[in-house]
Amino acid sequence: MLKFLFLFCCSIAGFIGAVDFSCYTQPITSVMLGGNLPLDATNLTDVSNGTNCTFTFVIPTNYVLFLKFSSFLASEDDSVIIFDNNGRNRFSLNQLSYPVYDRPLWMPAKSTKVQVVGKSGNSKFFMSYVYQPLDKYTKISKTTGEPISLRSMADNTFTTVTSPTAGEKVILTPGTRAGTSDTPLIHYFVYDGDNITGANFLGRLSEFKSQMKKSTGQSVSIVRFSDETSASYVLGNDASALNGFGEYNVFVTSKGKIMTNTLNDVTTSAKGTANTFICVDCSTFYLSRLIFYNIGNVGNGACITLQGQTPTHKREQLIKYDPNTLTANQFPQLLPTSVFTLNIYLGKADYNLNTINDDTAWKRPYVGRKGYIFSPSLWTSAANNFTYEFRDNSQNFNFTLNMQKMSFPASSDQMTLNIGSGSGTPAVNKQYPRDQTSNSQVMGNGNYMQIGLSASVAADVRLSFEIQKGNSAKAVGVLISVVLILFYSF
Repeated sequence: MLKFLFLFCCSIAGFIGAVDFSCYTQPITSVMLGGNLPLDATNLTDVSNGTNCTFTFVIPTNYVLFLKFSSFLASEDDSVIIFDNNGRNRFSLNQLSYPVYDRPLWMPAKSTKVQVVGKSGNSKFFMSYVYQPLDKYTKISKTTGEPISLRSMADNTFTTVTSPTAGEKVILTPGTRAGTSDTPLIHYFVYDGDNITGANFLGRLSEFKSQMKKSTGQSVSIVRFSDETSASYVLGNDASALNGFGEYNVFVTSKGKIMTNTLNDVTTSAKGTANTFICVDCSTFYLSRLIFYNIGNVGNGACITLQGQTPTHKREQLIKYDPNTLTANQFPQLLPTSVFTLNIYLGKADYNLNTINDDTAWKRPYVGRKGYIFSPSLWTSAANNFTYEFRDNSQNFNFTLNMQKMSFPASSDQMTLNIGSGSGTPAVNKQYPRDQTSNSQVMGNGNYMQIGLSASVAADVRLSFEIQKGNSAKAVGVLISVVLILFYSF
């Protein structure tokens, strides 16, 4: 049972009711538009010992019922319970040491019941109700794969999320910020369809955090009734993109934040658990730590894979971490995107992610360091450019760059590679595709390695690198042609 918690102090004025508690037993309909209960009451009313009263509301599909509760429950044996259309006990008022007034709750079609039980003879209750029509709301259209700020939803509007694929279904998932509890989510209603008038109610958005509820058609619609807004986001995915996953989560962060958490796939599903991370005001994540727990699933194919954007975008899984080969030397790893999806299968792992606007740790070379470099267009729709320089003037390293795939379809596409020491002529000085050889590896000694890309969105560059202790002799560059299969792909 979901508790409807009323957590603020109010004035005790008007504590004593002016009329006796009367139980209205007839179904209440939208014809009445609004009123108070008990009948003729205007404030808290005594709930006598032995009271067991149920108020029943009939709610048309083009209305929502707005309830406001005032109460003082003197004993744990006294209760006020709100039941939904299916007769489920959905909300209850808590026993507190003080009265509360005018706490709002919206209920969807087709019916709801409010049960008031008094055993102590010392409790008090009052409620008002209003039938609110839904035909005055304006539609805002969005597509699946597009993160939506709940705070941006204007009053008297509803947001429809539609899949562009014919015959597709939609699954909504709210994304909250780490460490926050978002109670206003209960006031965001989700309807099954591209409108809120006449559509079936799918649930409150708070319920979608733990369930993958699927629409019956290509659209779902979200509407907020309360003046209290949520700081969370919501993401709609094509339902087919989540097929095979037992659980799906969305996490939201912003620039300059550190996220530390534990991932755990306990679903026994074919693909495990998917997690989408969204930075609302930055374009880069750094995965700075990943440690698998030593549990029995490690030998059964446990792994973590990373891909750009949301599951709906169906981007290729670019990085795979295996607990049998993972080392701390693989971090930090730069992810050039504001949205990415991390899938964990048959495992449990701790991670650190940060969005700090500082690439110093990423560019710092050290002996044993490994990592991946991709053209940004493989992760997101951002510009396909980068410049990375791994440098430490106090040490000499052996840099190895593995080129698993490089495709430059436009004549202006270009990647540069320099490995050297100091400010003199680099020992390795290459430009691609001019110096490109099939599946090659480039090695060189020096105190820096610089890699730059300026390319069209269709360019596809996939690199891995490793840094080891360099030779003490003068830096030299060596080109070795080998066949490499270092990246994971499905």
